[in-house]
Amino acid sequence: MYRLIKMVFYQKSKIYKGVHLKLKYFIPLLLPVVLFASGVSEGEHEGTDIVPRVINFAIFAAIVYYFVAKPVKAFFTARTSEIADKLSAIQDKLKESKAAKEEALQGVKEADENSVDIIETAKKEAELLSDKVVKNLERDVENLHKSHAERVSVEEKKMTREVVNEVIQDMFDSKKVKLKNEDFLNIIKKKVA
Repeated sequence: MYRLIKMVFYQKSKIYKGVHLKLKYFIPLLLPVVLFASGVSEGEHEGTDIVPRVINFAIFAAIVYYFVAKPVKAFFTARTSEIADKLSAIQDKLKESKAAKEEALQGVKEADENSVDIIETAKKEAELLSDKVVKNLERDVENLHKSHAERVSVEEKKMTREVVNEVIQDMFDSKKVKLKNEDFLNIIKKKVA
């Protein structure tokens, strides 16, 4: 039997290569039959059959282990690596979110500093603008006063001329006052001088 198993497992021929694989899986199933195929009949069992059952269970466990161990190991290895990958991805996202949080906090801090600077600059600009507006208004008011004073003086001169013209016109028209040409010349000279 040993030689048969050895021959099947270590067969190098190309002809038996496919058979070799099939026998490799089939022999462990036949092994319990061969081992317990003794010439003992049913009536001869005097003790318990615990030893054959244990051997059968061990063979069954070995067969199950042989067929199931690799897929189960591969499944759990894949599952472990999948969980490790997810965990590393979560840790990467956590690191990224912490970095983004730190960046956002730094941005808020800079924005606070900038807002204080902007407020101070705005106050200074408002003061400068208000001073400039006040100066412009004062200059405009001063110019208006000068302009008004000049207009008043022009209007006074104009009114004076009109009154003088009316009076002179009335005098000439009424002929109550008689002036000579010399008197007119004296009046004009006084006016020019």
